[in-house]
Amino acid sequence: MKKANLTNFLIITIIFVIFYVVHLFLSQNDINIYLQFNLSEPIKVLISVMVYILLLVSSVLYASWQVFKKYIKHLRSNHLVKSRNTILISSILVSYLFLTFEVEYYYYFGSIIILYMIYFISLFFYDSYYIKKSQETKVVVNDEVVEKFLALLGGKENIISVSYEYSRLKVELKDIKVVKLKAMKDLGAKGAFVAGNKLQAVIGNNASELENAIKTLLSTS
Repeated sequence: MKKANLTNFLIITIIFVIFYVVHLFLSQNDINIYLQFNLSEPIKVLISVMVYILLLVSSVLYASWQVFKKYIKHLRSNHLVKSRNTILISSILVSYLFLTFEVEYYYYFGSIIILYMIYFISLFFYDSYYIKKSQETKVVVNDEVVEKFLALLGGKENIISVSYEYSRLKVELKDIKVVKLKAMKDLGAKGAFVAGNKLQAVIGNNASELENAIKTLLSTS
């Protein structure tokens, strides 16, 4: 996730810095390649802000949503590359507009800081909402449900260890291939995903109850 965040930040920063350096070079060498617009400064500022919000802010929100879906919700289907390309194109267009309108340096660097803030704040809200929703009770824990969970995990002999974290049941398994993820969701798990030989299932705020019930059943002969 850190790598994905860094990549998105670097795209924005590099593009804006390049265009600002070009702006400095043109200004210091008295080179005029600007398109001539008979617009007042307030109109230029208004256009810049509108394009900035329409293109870059929306691109950053889209990118943070894709990062959230891949690294927090663990959804296999995501569009990280598409979101990065969107940020790249939007950054180029907005930076070019800044260059054309000959805006001051603080437009460039202020824009970068604001985008960083929007990115992190949106990730925080996505994550907070997801945690809140996932902690709602999803699975009714009783003997029948526990036995079904064990069966879907491949039986007692397939389980190495069981634990929980927040709303998730975490199980280390000998053979992950025998696990039936879809049937687990049918039992009430909001989500289930594997990494190596470990499984995590989003149970709800009673994940600890299910963990204790499974451990109790495992301890019996």
